[in-house]
Amino acid sequence: MQISIILPTFNRSKILKETINNIQNQTFKNYELIIINDCSSDDTEKVIKSYDDKRIKYVSNSNNIGC
Repeated sequence: MQISIILPTFNRSKILKETINNIQNQTFKNYELIIINDCSSDDTEKVIKSYDDKRIKYVSNSNNIGC
């Protein structure tokens, strides 16, 4: 059984690495982590792309829909 974890984010680069690491450190490993970047203007994209983990799927939204 695989689960999908959906993580929307907007300008949270300072806590994003900790969040991703916490997910990766769980004992259950059969998951995909879908991170949706809602047009962040900080280092969010850089943080996400620094991970070399095939379970992480990156979705970049060019139009901020969170507002």
